[in-house]
Amino acid sequence: MATEVPLRGPHDPGTRASRFHTVRGPMGPSGWLRYPAAWYRAKTGRTPERPWLVPAAIGWLRRRIRSDWSILELGSGRSTAWFARRAGEVISLEDNELWAAATRERLARAGISNVELRLRPVDDFSQDIASLPDAAFDLVVMDFLEAPSVTRIDALRPAMEKVGPGGYLLLDDSDRPGYAEAFELLDGWRFRKFTGVKDEWPAACETGIFQRPGK
Repeated sequence: MATEVPLRGPHDPGTRASRFHTVRGPMGPSGWLRYPAAWYRAKTGRTPERPWLVPAAIGWLRRRIRSDWSILELGSGRSTAWFARRAGEVISLEDNELWAAATRERLARAGISNVELRLRPVDDFSQDIASLPDAAFDLVVMDFLEAPSVTRIDALRPAMEKVGPGGYLLLDDSDRPGYAEAFELLDGWRFRKFTGVKDEWPAACETGIFQRPGK
């Protein structure tokens, strides 16, 4: 019988059977295939310039993002440049001034100019999202650090309306018990679950991608 091991960190507030389980269950085959490389990167600190998501989800996105896509990103970082290299435009909301400055520096070094990075208090995220045109984005990425007064579910309510027909909404750490409401709000959307080990976080995580009906 597996022993319950509390694993707590920035992407893991719950208790799981082991570090090879998400909150919902065991890590899938793709996670095991990528585990040796993830372990090596965690030990050596050689972090790729890519989103901090489950690697299988990154591969899935790499095969689908097109150069004419519009992407709304909630929470900036290495992911911002990664998305911008593949899409037509990226709007990124970030509440941390130092993190936003680091992201702008990364974009400048890479010569990337198709990103609009907006520094906003996290409490204003929902209002700022609501002000954007409906059905205007091919992908909305929800991966920001929450505040006591604001959760990803709060932002998801207006954000889901910004996804165009056939478009995608990515909710990182979708196995968190606190995100169960997302599945009710997005009832009727197709759901893809990706499990594995993120860079520099050697324990199983889940990235969920919902597809809006249409097209």
